[in-house]
Amino acid sequence: MAENRHEPPQGYKCDSRCKCGQYPNHLELDKYYLKKEISLQQYADKVGCDKRSVERHIKGHLPEALLKATEIEDVANADSLLDQLKDAREKALSLLDKAEAAGNTKVYGPPSAYLKEIREQIKLLAELEGRLASQPQINIINNPQWIELRTLIVTALDPFPQAKEAVVNAIRGR
Repeated sequence: MAENRHEPPQGYKCDSRCKCGQYPNHLELDKYYLKKEISLQQYADKVGCDKRSVERHIKGHLPEALLKATEIEDVANADSLLDQLKDAREKALSLLDKAEAAGNTKVYGPPSAYLKEIREQIKLLAELEGRLASQPQINIINNPQWIELRTLIVTALDPFPQAKEAVVNAIRGR
């Protein structure tokens, strides 16, 4: 058993002093930690060491392939979500076609309901693909607090005409 301690456990090499690397199921713990299914403290408690030892193990001993595999899995999950959303959009489009062809709103409901759903799906797809910002735009130009602060700053700079001009130009975006 002591001879196995110096062999690379479960496919990648850890220093024989690395308590995490010597733990029999450390590869599973590595994956759980990288997927954020367990915390650093939970990993340390399971292995019987402190959090700093786990950090050293993660930074120094985990192979790039395992780290990249986690990133690839994240990308695959995101792609799966996009595919599901695209499938839902196609189904909504199909139902819209049926609703328009039927002409009877009792069977499929009004086409406008499908249009609203399709519009929301397109918006969500654009946000997920990074083509549309989902963050609201905030305009403080007409905010009373900004107007008061701006007036105070400009007034305080009255004794310094060059500084005042520079600040006014900066505020105006020149």
